[in-house]
Amino acid sequence: MQIRQLYIKGFGKLKHLQISFSPGLNVVYGPNESGKTTLYNFVRSCLCNLDESELKKYEPWDGGEFGGEILIYRDKEEVALSSFSAEKPFERSFADSLMFLSDEEDVELRKAEGSLVARMRNNLQRVEEAQLLKLLLNKIPGYGETLLSEKRQLEIKLKEIENELQKFHRARQESFLRAAEISKLTQKISTLRQEQVKLQTQIDRLDERIEEFLKQLSQDLKRKLKEIEDRLTQEKRYVIIDEPQYERICEAKARLEETSAVLKERSARMEEMSRLLQETIGEREELLKSFGEKDIETFRLKLRNLHLTYKLLETKLQQIREFESSYQESWKYFEKFGENLLDELVNESTRVQDQEETQLRDRLKALEDDVAKDKRRIGQSRLAAIVLLLAAAVSTILGFSMTRWWFMFSGALGVGALIFLLRARSLDKRLSHTEEEMLKCQLGLRAIEKKRTLAVQRLFESFGVKDFAQLRQIYNEYRDWLREKDRFERMKSEAQREAEDLLKELRQHGAQELSDVPTVILRLEEKVSLFDEKTLKIAQLRETIEQLRNELNDLERERKLRETELERLLQSLGLESFDEAQVAHERHHRIENLVLEKEKVERVKNCVEKRDFECLSKQYAVLSNLLDEKAKLETLLKQLGEDLSGMQSELAELEKRADDESVLQRAVELLKERSSIELRISTLNMKLERLPSLSQFLSSELEDLTGSYVRRFANLFVNIFKKFSKLADNVVVNKDLSVRIAVGSDLQGTQGVLSRATLDQMVLSYKLALHDVLELSEPLPLIVDNFMIRFDEERLRTVAALLNELSRKRQVILLTSDKQLVDFLGVEPVAHLS
Repeated sequence: MQIRQLYIKGFGKLKHLQISFSPGLNVVYGPNESGKTTLYNFVRSCLCNLDESELKKYEPWDGGEFGGEILIYRDKEEVALSSFSAEKPFERSFADSLMFLSDEEDVELRKAEGSLVARMRNNLQRVEEAQLLKLLLNKIPGYGETLLSEKRQLEIKLKEIENELQKFHRARQESFLRAAEISKLTQKISTLRQEQVKLQTQIDRLDERIEEFLKQLSQDLKRKLKEIEDRLTQEKRYVIIDEPQYERICEAKARLEETSAVLKERSARMEEMSRLLQETIGEREELLKSFGEKDIETFRLKLRNLHLTYKLLETKLQQIREFESSYQESWKYFEKFGENLLDELVNESTRVQDQEETQLRDRLKALEDDVAKDKRRIGQSRLAAIVLLLAAAVSTILGFSMTRWWFMFSGALGVGALIFLLRARSLDKRLSHTEEEMLKCQLGLRAIEKKRTLAVQRLFESFGVKDFAQLRQIYNEYRDWLREKDRFERMKSEAQREAEDLLKELRQHGAQELSDVPTVILRLEEKVSLFDEKTLKIAQLRETIEQLRNELNDLERERKLRETELERLLQSLGLESFDEAQVAHERHHRIENLVLEKEKVERVKNCVEKRDFECLSKQYAVLSNLLDEKAKLETLLKQLGEDLSGMQSELAELEKRADDESVLQRAVELLKERSSIELRISTLNMKLERLPSLSQFLSSELEDLTGSYVRRFANLFVNIFKKFSKLADNVVVNKDLSVRIAVGSDLQGTQGVLSRATLDQMVLSYKLALHDVLELSEPLPLIVDNFMIRFDEERLRTVAALLNELSRKRQVILLTSDKQLVDFLGVEPVAHLS
């Protein structure tokens, strides 16, 4: 089959497009977004069915014509197909698997499409035999299901028969055992009645033991109650203190102990404060000795005077240093020459320059006069030459019009004009030379001015000023400095004497030089501050000791008061000490315990009188055991009565029942039906056992007829893929044409192992091999939409050679935006899209 021509009225962005194709290789070139994929999908819509939603994407937005048609050559005739044809020549899955290849497809090489595999089988097998075998193979699973269904129904029916037969056997066994059961029940009833008599006898004996226990318990309780009353009478003869009274005594005792503890703590603190006071006084005396003075106030005043003296001395020394540092290096010239230095420097630097400037200015004035004269002469010469030339021209005209002697006159005039021109030229050269001399003079004047400025500037720079006013100011500052020099010399000698006196006073405290004085004064001030701190601390300690002494007196009075209060409280209760109060309080607790015990005994006695066994069993284990044993015997007696009643009812029921003869006849019919069903099941089992061997035999026969297509496809696929990648040696093709890659000892899917470019190369190889294996009556065209965009240059050369070779056997239509691939193919595009 071949596509001869296509015409698009309107499909997406393509309108009124007509392209003719040759039988071999056809290239449609266009850049990205030029409509290649639209053209590709138009061809697909004509050859196979596209969904309505897919076609709707390509409807023109402007409402123009939609559709088109292609002209194909098939079965030796031309057929026109449109995108809206009801019948298409190919199924979509079939066409996509063999004819179309696009970079937008996400192809997954799991297995070939079913119709393709069937077509390969039909083309490669013995058609008649293979179809019959395949028909039988297709019917075998259904036949097996039918046999299994029938077998399951028979087994269900057989199971129902077995259940009915089991019921019959159970009924027969019951009839045989019924008489024995009646005899056994009669014996059991007699035995149970004897057991009832024994249990009742045991219960009567237990009642007697319980009564004896209660009688003994009542006597013991009376005796215990009398003992408790005697002990209560004896305890009440002595002093008894209850809880509130004992708490009052304990509180008074605690207050006394608390006051004693505080008194002891204050005494210890007072001793500590006294020791600290003596230590502080000693430290203060040592500091006073280190001052060398008996009175601290005298030393403090002396230290202040020394500090003030040092401050004044430091101020004087600072003023002297500032005065000495204010001297400038440039003042040494003033010391040597005085004020006349300024005039001499200025006059010397300007005298020579003024002479040179006067000479240059005179020369410049003379040159300017010469220039003015030369310019006038040049103007006159040029004017005369122009007049003569005009006269010569007039004479020449007259010579042509009148007589020839005018030519002689014009020649003389021309010679005169030439002389004046030569004279103007000579004057012009002299003028240029004169102007150059003027320019040199002007430059000389500027140089003199610049030298004068530089000389003055160097003079100012040597003194660090900008003009004569500042220089004059510096000289005035120098004169002021000279006037202050004598005063500062006297101040310096006075400062030296004061420094010696200050060092003499502070030498005993460690000052050897004047730089040590601040440190020594600071250290002495710290000692004075420390002395003041010690004095303040002594005053505080004395005040604290006085406060502690007052507190001790108050605490001693409070302790005596608490002690008197405790003694009065004990005497009011008839006690002499706190120990007797504790004994009286313990006696109060004993009496309370005896009262509680008396109440408990009275409650138990009341329970005995009322025969409250629930209350008594919680307190006496013997009575509890007797009651539990009696309850068990009563439970057994009740159970025996219930069992006896049940056995009597069961005996009456057994005597009423009789055998049913209809059950026996039904059992015979069920046995016959069971034999028939078992025979049919054995027949079905035999058929099911032979089905696998039959299926295996038919499959092997069909495999002999059709198995070669897988090997042929694998060989073709591997040979084509080997041109692109060495991974072709690791490719495995299964019987369903699915492809796997051998990775180590495992087989992996293609998409999980290969890159997208390698996967595209495998897809191309797969579709080409699939088409060749089918051995179609006429080859189908291969339509490729920009599929090679991920191929490198080497793979592009390979695919170009492959497509050129393929175009000899089938039509190839390549839609591409790769100019390099078009060059490798070596063909001219049949159409250019823009």
